[in-house]
Amino acid sequence: MKLLCKPADERYPGAQALKVDVEACLQRWDARAGAASWDLGPLTEAQRLDDGASSTQRTLDRLSPAARRAVALGACIGHELDAATLSQIAEQPQAEVNALLREAESAGILTPQRDEGAPDPLDDDALRLRFLHDGVHQAAYAALPDAERRAVHLRLGRMAEARSQRQRSDEALFEAAQHLNLGATLIIEPRERAELAAMNLTAGRKAKERGAPPAAADFFEAGISALPDGCFKEDHDLAFSLHAEAAECAYVGGQIERAEALLEVLAAEARSDLERARAHELRIAVYTTRGQIEEALALGKTALALLGVPLPEDGAAARKAAADAELAAARTALGARRLRDLLDEPETSDARTRAALRLLMSLTLPAALVSPPLFAFIAARQVNLSLERGHGGVSAYGYMAYAWVAARAFRRYDEAYELGELALEMGERSGQHELSCRLRLLLGAHVSPFAKHLLSSLDLFKEAHEAGLRAGDLTYVAQACVHTALVRFGLGDECEAVRDEVDGSLALARGAREELAVAALTSARRALDELMDPSRGGISRAPDSRAFHDAAQEERLATPSYSAVALVHCALRQQLCFLLEDYEGALRMGSLAEAKMQGGVGDHLATEVFFYTCLTQLSPALSRGRQLSAVSLASYRDRLSAWAEQCPDNYRHKHLLVRAESARAAGEELAAMKLYDQAIEAAKVNGFVRDEALASELCAKFHLASGRERIAHVYMMDAHEGYARWGATAKVRQLSRKYPHLVARMGILGQPSRPAESIPPSVERGGALDAMAVLRASRALSGELVLERLFERLLRVLSESTGARRAVLLLARDGALTVEAERTSDPEVVRVGPSTPLDAAAGLAASVVQHVAETQQPVVLGSAATDERFAEDPYVLEAGGRSILCLAMTHQGRLAGVIYMENDATAGYFRAGQVELCGLLASHAAVAVRNALRYREAQNASSELRRANEALAAEVERLTEELRQAGDREG
Repeated sequence: MKLLCKPADERYPGAQALKVDVEACLQRWDARAGAASWDLGPLTEAQRLDDGASSTQRTLDRLSPAARRAVALGACIGHELDAATLSQIAEQPQAEVNALLREAESAGILTPQRDEGAPDPLDDDALRLRFLHDGVHQAAYAALPDAERRAVHLRLGRMAEARSQRQRSDEALFEAAQHLNLGATLIIEPRERAELAAMNLTAGRKAKERGAPPAAADFFEAGISALPDGCFKEDHDLAFSLHAEAAECAYVGGQIERAEALLEVLAAEARSDLERARAHELRIAVYTTRGQIEEALALGKTALALLGVPLPEDGAAARKAAADAELAAARTALGARRLRDLLDEPETSDARTRAALRLLMSLTLPAALVSPPLFAFIAARQVNLSLERGHGGVSAYGYMAYAWVAARAFRRYDEAYELGELALEMGERSGQHELSCRLRLLLGAHVSPFAKHLLSSLDLFKEAHEAGLRAGDLTYVAQACVHTALVRFGLGDECEAVRDEVDGSLALARGAREELAVAALTSARRALDELMDPSRGGISRAPDSRAFHDAAQEERLATPSYSAVALVHCALRQQLCFLLEDYEGALRMGSLAEAKMQGGVGDHLATEVFFYTCLTQLSPALSRGRQLSAVSLASYRDRLSAWAEQCPDNYRHKHLLVRAESARAAGEELAAMKLYDQAIEAAKVNGFVRDEALASELCAKFHLASGRERIAHVYMMDAHEGYARWGATAKVRQLSRKYPHLVARMGILGQPSRPAESIPPSVERGGALDAMAVLRASRALSGELVLERLFERLLRVLSESTGARRAVLLLARDGALTVEAERTSDPEVVRVGPSTPLDAAAGLAASVVQHVAETQQPVVLGSAATDERFAEDPYVLEAGGRSILCLAMTHQGRLAGVIYMENDATAGYFRAGQVELCGLLASHAAVAVRNALRYREAQNASSELRRANEALAAEVERLTEELRQAGDREG
């Protein structure tokens, strides 16, 4: 009897080997006994051998010689093959080829290829199969001699080339180029080799457009290999273009040595100013990657001079004068236009202008690192050049750079953000894929923090990261990684999670040879190590420089090229010094960080320097002789006040905390109490875990200094638990050792329990992790601006967090509550709208909702029917012993809505511990709903304005037509 086995599933490559080996083991079938006899010797031997390659080879060896050759030829076609193509390259009738493929299919080498809408793959007239898995394909491919393989690929390539000329598709072009490249050594005639090189250039550019840099690099390198001798003389443009494209791909792929070798060829062979400028642009990118910023700027100056776009002379005075003039011209040019009209500016066809804009773009980041005036000049020059001569492909980047200047130098944050969003739209329209990463990085790092919650920046960084990887723009991907780490550090995301992400970013930056990014990420990594080091608790000393960088790195930080890295280094050390109560060190590090800012505040980290400098100067532990002047403190506080007014989500709590410390220093205790509480609440609502803990700690110290130890206990416990949620083990341990009587939990009899030495015990830590999960969920809500999706996401998060079988969202509108959305589970049903007044809504305890709305205090009912406050509610009377959890959504003390949840499975379902977590989420939800409502109002206003404009245009057209007809009649 023959053992019948189902064909091996390609998802389990070992299944085919098992099928074959089991067949080898079967000896005979005993019909009377209904059993088979086995010899396990072959199976034992198979296990001893390499079960992948050897089993596959044994399967191939069992095929007939003709079938083995057919399979080997088919492997040259690819992982998938069709009988018609194989018939051509094998030079056999298709009927014979079909029979050979059937044999291979029966042996489990090939499996039918099924595509929806395609002919039946088992139809002999259109037989299409694929190899079971890569191991089988590789074994079959290796069975053919190398010389024969090349000849087969050459023939396949010529067939595919003829097909691509008919189909005009990218896929056919890629297929033709790949096969011809594998057979290129057999192409001798120079004309055909030049044609193959040109094909690779086209294929590489198309692969680059599709976001496949590795594939593009392979095509460009193959094109260079295919170039005939004397290529730069015979076809200079083709040879130069291939070398330039290959150099760019090598650079973005981290193959710096290969990029430099290609750039040497370009420098020697460049004939025109445009070609020299292109070679210089690529070398500037390499210099920037290596941190050779001064060399990059010097080369850029030379390259732009070739195109008639000079940079200002070196020196601070010359650069500032040139920047002032260029910025004035840009303001005048932009002031004469509506910003939206920039989208309709004409494109230039002048190659020199387009090359100059690309060079200016490549110099923007290096200039921003070492010379703010030169950076401002370059940003404004891009705008002026685009408006004077027409947009040049990368003009969107120039407008984004100018938005950065508007935020950094002029503090015109609303204008900057509007221009930045416009630049994003312009970039999408231009089709320049490399811009997607760069534009999002600049907007998220240098403009958005002054206009939107930092979560918006994180979203932009994530999009930049993904777009940069697709485009191979690793310099900007690495910068996105740096800014992501710094923003997450500032938000107070869990240290361990941030450190894990930084480790991944470091691996990427090192692979890309992005030295500046590696240095900055190393500072962030070691700052996190300091915070998470339990041995640091209770030791008030500055973080040792050697804990951040080695001696060579410290020396590099002193160079102008590393000034931005030095800012990161000093700013993080300033924060650590303050948190670990080394106020002298914090003051010193803050001064060094401010010097590295060179007079401008260009990102969120720079605002942190001002914040911590204010807190340090106001610290009562700092010796008076070391404090800066009151004028300096006032100027810092004014900057914080302006940012708080401009973007309260990010800066209101910081400004309130500085004001609280100022009131405390001035002896205004009542004002200080109120301001501390406002700062804590604002930090909590906006999700700044670290700053909430810091404000609680400072408030606790304030009360402790005034002898209010019981009150100090409450705030210090909040600080202790907040730092634990952040994962700052060193800070948790410091508070435990310094204030054991304040951070100890109160026992059952009111006596302090043993203080926590580090992160709280497992039970408490589990709660902290729950809080972090809710916090992350709230951040996801903050990024959602579509109201319906926000409602659905909020109710889902609440239901999954609490186990509620039913959740209802009510909003406060015009003094009344309306039901806006509802979610039930088992089965899951989500209903959004229409708005229903509370008194007309069914299916909830209206008296509970009304009580929560009036008192803004949560209600947790183990059994609704047993609470006398709500016993007369019709719904409670009908529903009986349901568990109910109801919370107010408040923003800045005002009711925004109510969240109502219930579970009918068991009484007492909701835990009291869930109230705080859900309350935190409700506070975030109130902010998110407010933002989404504002967004909808803005969208509606925009739509109404558009409709009004369209109606006005139609009316003008109608009147114009009537006037024309009247004129015709008079004529």
